[in-house]
Amino acid sequence: MAEDTWLPRFWKLSQGAQEFTEKEILQSIETRFVYVHSTTAPKGGAGISQGRMFMEAPIGDYFYLTHGNKGIYLLGQFSGPPNIFCAWGGGWVDRPFRLIRLAEPIKPYKGPKKWWTPNENSTFVRIPDEDLGLFEECILIPHFRVALKDFGIRNRV
Repeated sequence: MAEDTWLPRFWKLSQGAQEFTEKEILQSIETRFVYVHSTTAPKGGAGISQGRMFMEAPIGDYFYLTHGNKGIYLLGQFSGPPNIFCAWGGGWVDRPFRLIRLAEPIKPYKGPKKWWTPNENSTFVRIPDEDLGLFEECILIPHFRVALKDFGIRNRV
């Protein structure tokens, strides 16, 4: 039997504290939609903008939602395509998601700084495969009580 080569991808998604109030973050969770502005600039030397990456991330990819570094809120999975005609208007894009797990408890992140961590000024960044072990140690286990093996990822870290 052929080995399954599909492995899930994980992203950091920050709905920033300057753009979203805590009440709006909670409404986003309740309605199961997340938002990124389509013109959110690329991070560093990346050739593609964070807004475009958000629009092109495949259905089925996972993300964790932060509110700047005010707190990690949830682990979700994209369940539908991007909508450029979102209720926020003015270039905002929404995506529906499936709630995987709420953070336990919602608290600021205090670990190492990477492009994909909440203490870095970034909006939508993929967690590189080589950082999955650190992602598990710093985000998945302490905030969601899940491990990479729960997603079928073994010996990749």
